[in-house]
Amino acid sequence: MTLAEMEQALDLLVRDSSLRPQFARMLNDILLEVAADFDLPALRRRTPLSFPVTTSAWLWPLPETFHKNLFRCVDGAWSPVTICRGIDDLDQLDLDHDEVGAQVTHVAVMDTGMDKSLGVFPKANDTLQLWFYEKPARLVKPDNAPRCLPAEFHDRVLVSKCVIKNFQYFTDFIEDGPQKSLAYWEGQYSKGLYGSRGGDIGLINFLAKARGGPRRHGGRDPLP
Repeated sequence: MTLAEMEQALDLLVRDSSLRPQFARMLNDILLEVAADFDLPALRRRTPLSFPVTTSAWLWPLPETFHKNLFRCVDGAWSPVTICRGIDDLDQLDLDHDEVGAQVTHVAVMDTGMDKSLGVFPKANDTLQLWFYEKPARLVKPDNAPRCLPAEFHDRVLVSKCVIKNFQYFTDFIEDGPQKSLAYWEGQYSKGLYGSRGGDIGLINFLAKARGGPRRHGGRDPLP
């Protein structure tokens, strides 16, 4: 589905014209959340990002494209760099963060919620190579589509979760019927994630299959 088609799906459901200008922002927020909740293969970097650092600092802003999960890092000589669980691990290596070396040996990601940075140990004049999951491209134009997610999940996952996330704003403007119930949309979203017996495959099964892992069948799994 394109952005225009998803906005239309919400417009047909929510009978309040004042909310229409907010639909694109809401859908983009949901796309970011889904990309954070699940490891979408299309967002996994196949080639590294070159990331130069110097001895002038130990903490460096990550690029805007960085979304999550730094899963591989090498130094300028293409030797593996240890990826620590958090900044506290770097503090244990060098509390003052003043040690200087020939090349970086350890890194960690710091996420403040507002921005993301890469901590390095030791400080060095080096060029790291980073592999990570990127942010999905924002949906801006009407014909933009979330290419990181197969089309069959646009309505069942993105639109359903958008309704759930914004239900407090939507509920007064949804016509009476099953769609008036939050439980209905939670059920739709659950089917989008886990599929249904004899029905369409869910996103969880799709991703497991893409990784070569065991396939899960539909069931009454709880929402994440």
